[in-house]
Formats: sequence, C-alpha cells, structure tokens
Amino acid sequence: MLKTLNYVCAAAAAFIVHTHAYAGSYVIPSGECIGVKMYTDGLIVVGTTAVTDTAGRNVSPTDKSGIKKGDIVTAVNGTAAVSNEMLSEAVASAAGTVTLTVESDGKKREVTLTPAETDSGPKLGLWLRDSTAGLGTLTYTDGSHFAALGHAICDVDTGNIMPIERGIIQNCTITSVKKGDAGSPGAVTGDIDGAELGSITDNTELGIFGELENEPEGEPVEVASASEVRTGEATILADVDGKGVTEYTIDIKRVTPPSSSGKDLVIEVTDPELIEKTGGIVQGMSGAPILQNGKLAGAVTHVFVNDPLSGYGVLAESMVNCE
Repeated sequence: MLKTLNYVCAAAAAFIVHTHAYAGSYVIPSGECIGVKMYTDGLIVVGTTAVTDTAGRNVSPTDKSGIKKGDIVTAVNGTAAVSNEMLSEAVASAAGTVTLTVESDGKKREVTLTPAETDSGPKLGLWLRDSTAGLGTLTYTDGSHFAALGHAICDVDTGNIMPIERGIIQNCTITSVKKGDAGSPGAVTGDIDGAELGSITDNTELGIFGELENEPEGEPVEVASASEVRTGEATILADVDGKGVTEYTIDIKRVTPPSSSGKDLVIEVTDPELIEKTGGIVQGMSGAPILQNGKLAGAVTHVFVNDPLSGYGVLAESMVNCE
C-alpha cells in the first residue's frame, strides 16, 4: 500500500518480464520508508464537468467528444502535454478551438474542443491528473538499481496504472502512525521532502523500479525461488515510527504460484511490538521485504481491510524477474 497524498492504493503498465533470472541472485533487503513522487506521461482524465459560461448557461465543452474517465491527453495543439499548467496556458491563449490528442484503450485520436468562456477565463470542463506523491517502502537494492512497493502506483479515480514520464524516491520523515482497525486501514504519515535517493524508471504491476543515486550499503541475501517459500514463520523489515528499520515476526499462511497480482502470499503479523505500534499492516508498508530462512522471500503489498493483522505479499522471484 502506497500511502499517497491524493489517493490510497492498498495494494498494477503491462506485466513486463525481462530475461533477468532470479536463480542465484543476491540483493540487499531494505525496509526503509521512502517518499515517492511520480509525474505521468500525459494527463489522465479523471472526470468531465459542465461549466457556467459568461451568459449564465451550463455548458459542457467535452459533450459528444467521446472523452471519458481513464483516457490520457498526450498532446495539446500538437505539443506534448506535460502538465495541467501547460494545458491551461494553451486553453487561455487559444483562438477559438483547442485540439487534444487523446489516447483511449491504446488508440490515439485527435479531438477538437471549443472552450467555454467563463468569468475566470476559457474552460474545457476537464479534470486532469499529472502527478502523484506519497509514502511507501523500499524493498531491495541491487547494485545501482532499486525495487519498491511490490505493486503499481494506480490512479485513485480510474484504477488504472499511471503511465510514468519521470519520478523520484526520496528520504522521508515519519511524523505519525494511525493504527489500523477492522474496516479502517491504518497509515504512516510523513514528510517527503528529503534528499533524493534515486529516479523511477518503471511503474509495473509488481512494483516501481529505478536507478539509485549512490551505491547501497548492507548485507546481501539470496533471493528465494518460488518453490523455496513455505508457509510458517518469517519476518518483515519496516520502519513505521521513524526510529529506523526493525525486523518483525509474521506468519506466512498461504503460498500460491507466481503471478502479476501481487497476491502470491497471504501473511499475518504476529509480532506484539508491531501490533502495538500499528495494529498490523498499514498503508505506507507496501514493499516491506519478507525474509524466510535467511533469503528474500517477497514483499508486503496489501492489507485486508477487515483484518489489519493480515494481508497479501508478492514473491521476490516475481519482483526480480520484473526488473
């Protein structure tokens, strides 16, 4: 669960599999809480609305345009759409009409709209998102690379994976923890204006991946193959109070074959200290590494809303193969 500033993703870009094999791989497990900032490749349409023009009429400039929630505006008048501000400036300076390049269901088309003249300037009646930010957990580092979250950063309004143009991970300062209760997931809260740790290159079903600014420190461990992960005792690494990464006990209740769902494992928190601090799994712990028998077995991805002690995890093998 990435605990975001504008959405909560309790737990997906196409499932990318490269030829990087897990067998014999060694990585450095982390558990560090990180700030995540990501800017989208294009502007995500999160809604359309009618606006009141200068004559007092409710008009909808997007009516009959076919633009719908989940579409992506990739260009404005032939120029790549990089921010809401850029679109607003283009609309403000438009001479009559604005032409948007819109991607819908993988296909692009051009749509010409006539902005409505309102008391606050010309408006298209589009709600668009160009970025997101929040807290998550660094899963592991591998040389100059990192992996985090264990699931994709998704748009809260559309549920779609957010296409990435660029992004960074940063040091963060944890300021508080809201304990989880049945029906109300807890959350880690913090500031994410710390030093930049690395750049995000991929936002996938199995986590975010990227390049580190500096070589990591820590003791490497072997990545467990899916066949090695068993039900029973394990631990997770997490920083939930700003006092540093701590190892906590969990129980792996179920193991299923590797998938792109981020739900290969069912886990239950058993550590009294973690339960006392957080009530179990909370938003912001997405990506917390799971260790078993001295190997990286997986990462935390989701919390069960009605049982904060329990949640899902993704197999480490799947994350490494997704790099």
